[in-house]
Amino acid sequence: MLASKAEAACENFQKIFASCEGSYIDAVTFSAIGERDYLDFKLIQTQKWGVVTVLLEDVRYFKISKGDDLVSVFVDEVSVLCLPKTSQSWPDGAEGLVTRFDGLPELYWVRIIGPATISAVAAIMTVSVSQDPPEEN
Repeated sequence: MLASKAEAACENFQKIFASCEGSYIDAVTFSAIGERDYLDFKLIQTQKWGVVTVLLEDVRYFKISKGDDLVSVFVDEVSVLCLPKTSQSWPDGAEGLVTRFDGLPELYWVRIIGPATISAVAAIMTVSVSQDPPEEN
C-alpha cells in the first residue's frame, strides 16, 4: 500500500531528526496571527547541520515541560509520527491529545525528549536545515 503524503513526509522528517540527538533547543516560539497559529522551534549544534528549524501550523496540541534550573537544554531524542485521518487507529499515547472528528486532516505528532520535553500536534509541518555544517567544539 502506498504511504500517504503525510506518512512519506514523516519518514523524511525522521531522517533529519536522526541527526538531532545531542543537539540543543535554541528557541521555542508560539504565535497566533489571525485565524492561524504557529509553533516554531530551532535545534542547534546537530550532528549534521548547524540549525534545524521546525515550523508547525494549525497547532492542535502543544505542551512543554522543563525544570527551572536548566541553563542549556539538550536533546536526547526527536521524533515525529503521522496521525492518520479518523478511520485509522493512532499510535499509543496519541488518542488523548486531540479530539477526533470527521474532516480532521492527517496530523503530525512531534516530540522532543530531554531535560525539557516538547510535544505538539499540528496539521502542517515544515522542516528546514541550515546549509552550514555544525561548528566544531
